[in-house]
Amino acid sequence: MSAGERLTSRDGAEEQDQQRAGTWTLLGRLLAAPPGADLLHLLHGIQEGSRTPGDDMTVAWSTLRLAAQRTSPEQIASEYQDVFIGVGGGEVTPYGSWYLTGSLMERPLVLLRQDLEALGVERRADNSDPEDHAAALCEVMGLVINDPDVDFDWQREFFRRHLEPWMLRFFRDLQQAPSASFYKAVGGLGEAFVLLEQRFFAMPA
Repeated sequence: MSAGERLTSRDGAEEQDQQRAGTWTLLGRLLAAPPGADLLHLLHGIQEGSRTPGDDMTVAWSTLRLAAQRTSPEQIASEYQDVFIGVGGGEVTPYGSWYLTGSLMERPLVLLRQDLEALGVERRADNSDPEDHAAALCEVMGLVINDPDVDFDWQREFFRRHLEPWMLRFFRDLQQAPSASFYKAVGGLGEAFVLLEQRFFAMPA
């Protein structure tokens, strides 16, 4: 392989990682709180890139763009309340411990906190949610992909320990939530992306 080919390959890998990190970060923002007008406007102009028309990610991005165009921040805020918060509980419970044990604040959260400490990631002082909230885990994935000190093996192990065991089910449940409309599209993107990440991490390093 020539020096030029190596440079092209490295640049391609960096671009791929930027796209992966950006998708995780976007999912984290959408799951943490309903998007405001600015973020919703950005979603109106989503570009699917050069993916093959009809593949799962292209369809998911297109569906999310259309969902964003057909709603308003006020409608999404109401939907978010019903889906995730509700009166005494939302339609979907976005915590890893809940999916893995049926209860909140269980051993999966303890193990997650140990790995977050090893990565040097701390919970924001203004955030009272446990660290195994789906939004927080998506945001952490975006951070570790962008962190040059976190290698591929750490990325893969973090994903396999703390996201892969339950997040696919969460995104599928989100698509089935009775009040979900915009968030049905978010769930579709999340499902397609988690499946893509599973394939990515199954590849040799």
